[in-house]
Amino acid sequence: MEPRPEPQPPWLPAARPSHPPAAPVPPQEPPGPPPRPRFEWRRVVRSPRGAVCLAAVAAALLLWPFAGFSWIPWLIGLGALVVLRLLRLEGLLRGWDLPLAFLVVVVGLMVSTGPWAWALAGSIGVLLAGLMQLPWWRLAAVGAVLCLASGIGFGFSAYQDRIELEQIQAQAGEPLRMRLGETRPARVLPALLSAVEQDDADPVCRLLSPRAEADLLAAAGSASCPEAVAELHRRVAGEPVPDEENLPQPEPSAERWNVDACSTAWARAAGPALGRIVVEQTAPAVQRFAVAGFAPC
Repeated sequence: MEPRPEPQPPWLPAARPSHPPAAPVPPQEPPGPPPRPRFEWRRVVRSPRGAVCLAAVAAALLLWPFAGFSWIPWLIGLGALVVLRLLRLEGLLRGWDLPLAFLVVVVGLMVSTGPWAWALAGSIGVLLAGLMQLPWWRLAAVGAVLCLASGIGFGFSAYQDRIELEQIQAQAGEPLRMRLGETRPARVLPALLSAVEQDDADPVCRLLSPRAEADLLAAAGSASCPEAVAELHRRVAGEPVPDEENLPQPEPSAERWNVDACSTAWARAAGPALGRIVVEQTAPAVQRFAVAGFAPC
């Protein structure tokens, strides 16, 4: 039998263990997902690709209204981006495929606009950049001055383009209008009366030569042919249009035909100074007849 240990006297301190007990280890939580990187505009702007991309997008949006909001340049840019991605050239271009696509859009919009539109779009860009840097107002002031100058130039250029377009349309429409006549001289007066009775300016205006139109505008006191027809319609409103057989027939005279319309609603509407209608063939190669002028009753 093993000897029992003798009890320790009560006046001695209790024996302490040589190694303290280990502290309990708290349970560890599983690590969470890494924090998502924050988006910063400064990184994008300081990057050459980001700066070029933002500049191209801003230029495209500024030029888009001047191009008539055409979607064709945008579709061309999208097609260029798709082709680059299908050919796997984004690695060779080192990420410059998207800025290149936006540059294609800008070039397409520039083709559809003019230099003054480019200047105005650039001035608006300078103004916006200056407004974003307030209270440093110098760049904004420069942008405002540039916008004023380019806006005046753009407006004057657009006005000149509109005047030139109207002149081209007038010159191109004159031969066409002279070919749009009636098939017989006897059909001219019925066509005029029917159009005035219905307030339809097109049949009347296409039958008048420039000289005859000027006489009609003076007699009606109007500034345009449609306004003159509307005035004639007001003067003879409610009068019935007689049959073509009951109207005066044209009388030939030296390659022209004279129609005595003094007793018809035409003379009552346009006045006795335009009571006689002079009809001529518009072109030798076509069988069309129109109003060459008027004569008093």
